[in-house]
Amino acid sequence: MAQTAGNQSKILVEAGTNELEIITFFIQWLDPSSGKTNKTFYGINAAKVRELVALPEKITETPDSPPCVEGVFMLRNHTIPLTDLCKWFKYEPDRSEEALAKWVVVVAEINGKPFGFITHGVDKVHRVSWAQILSPPEILADNQSITGICLMDDLLIQMVDFEKITASIDPSMDLENAPAHEKMRQGVEDKDKMVVIAEDSSTIRHQLELTLTRAGLNVSIHNDGLAAWEFLEKIRQEGTIAEKVLAVITDIEMPRMDGHHLCLKIKEQSAYQDIPVILFSSMISDGLRNKGETVGADDQVTKPELNTLFDRLQACLDKRNK
Repeated sequence: MAQTAGNQSKILVEAGTNELEIITFFIQWLDPSSGKTNKTFYGINAAKVRELVALPEKITETPDSPPCVEGVFMLRNHTIPLTDLCKWFKYEPDRSEEALAKWVVVVAEINGKPFGFITHGVDKVHRVSWAQILSPPEILADNQSITGICLMDDLLIQMVDFEKITASIDPSMDLENAPAHEKMRQGVEDKDKMVVIAEDSSTIRHQLELTLTRAGLNVSIHNDGLAAWEFLEKIRQEGTIAEKVLAVITDIEMPRMDGHHLCLKIKEQSAYQDIPVILFSSMISDGLRNKGETVGADDQVTKPELNTLFDRLQACLDKRNK
């Protein structure tokens, strides 16, 4: 039943429109107190999805893996880690024959690596605006790995923080393992300017702020692209944008305004022409890199290459100064 993401959805969303296509899926679980079957709906950005496949017949267990990891399986000569989302969310899955027949593995590309996620069924593809996706309550963001929530067809859809999941099962994906770049400040001439950061993940926001500050840079942190844009516009209207802002580093996937739309708005405003914009996201892949180029991004860096981010930021600043 393998289906490519292109078969599931044509992915017609153009760069900079602040729109995305969401593939919704569900987890069917049993309430231990009542025995009642419940169904919870989640979403993933379709641009991350490689394909949808049936649950593999052969899964090789991996020693010392987290409980949510079923093992690895082979798909087109690639070894892919397989995570049970029901176990990740600490639910008891419905394993009835009828339910098992609907199980689907979503194969997604996160930070340039393929991962498989067991779902209990794929629902629909929705084209929505990031403005429709709201930031979740902190308890959901921190404890349930949710980056956003939205209402579709009278269903509450929770956007899953797949980066957080993959970082927990693959240490190389964890941004916190990246070293600080202590020499960054030595090459910065504008010592009083700030780096404006737009990032919806509290964990990554904290790590970026900590590491940039250790490197001697001033930072201004914002939860999403709209908050960062409003901050920039306030400074521009005060007539001090050139004196205050060194560069912008933005995630792509964010509630209210995504990084592509933020980048496009910055590049369309002549007052920002000397400010480099770097996309720092798990969605920087060969297939999606052209979107960043279309909106005028000065560079695109895949998480969790934090050390590389500093080198690339320095290169952008050097290019601007020349």
